[in-house]
Amino acid sequence: MMKNYIKNVVRNLGYELIHTHNLKKLQTKTFPYHLKSLFQTIDIQCVLDVGANTGGYRNFLREDVGYQGLILSFEPIAKHVEILKQLAEKDSKWFIYGFALGNEDSDKQMNSMKRGNFSSFLEPDQTIIPISNNVVEEKEMVAIKKLDSIIDILKEEHLINNIYLKMDTQGYDLEVVKGAENTLPQVLALQTEMSLKNIYQNMPSFMESYEVLSQKGYEITGMFPIFRDSLLRIAEFDCVMINGTLEVKEQNQH
Repeated sequence: MMKNYIKNVVRNLGYELIHTHNLKKLQTKTFPYHLKSLFQTIDIQCVLDVGANTGGYRNFLREDVGYQGLILSFEPIAKHVEILKQLAEKDSKWFIYGFALGNEDSDKQMNSMKRGNFSSFLEPDQTIIPISNNVVEEKEMVAIKKLDSIIDILKEEHLINNIYLKMDTQGYDLEVVKGAENTLPQVLALQTEMSLKNIYQNMPSFMESYEVLSQKGYEITGMFPIFRDSLLRIAEFDCVMINGTLEVKEQNQH
């Protein structure tokens, strides 16, 4: 049949044909679709991008999620900050801050990994992530600030409303939360990395992270795997949570 012939030709080119009906069902399960729906539902107007690395999350928001609002990115590694500032020159709603967020206002030594997105204040556990990626390349002294300490300054510089707090700090997310105690009521939703298999020593477990955020009134809207081990077991996933104090909008009945 012509349909099968076309499918085979497309597969030989490295692609797959999906019926539009199935595509729509598939899209509803994807991370970008979830965030797009969430951002529209609660009118997110500012994203705090904590652990920006070299700007991948900004690109994800702009290109995949379709978010065109304010992004404030926080990144402590000097070489990454330099890259981010150059990239941000082309985006008038993207601003870079060259320090980490945490539970103290101080300086602290950070492990800069061979693979930059694994950089962390914690020591790596190389039983999960391949040693070639999760090895300390150098140690760098970086600045840490509490979100509570700088939120008023940020508001003087930017129009900040309806905050989405994205955290990607390789085992340090709960420290960011602890340093944002007074700001959390303004955070309508957040994104945090949760661990089922620790890739860093002494990093919080999934249950510990969930319990802390649950006690602060956040409820899960989506869970999206980041990394699996060789047996396909999930080691880490992005957990999206919404502020439970938000009122539920009435849905139209059809």
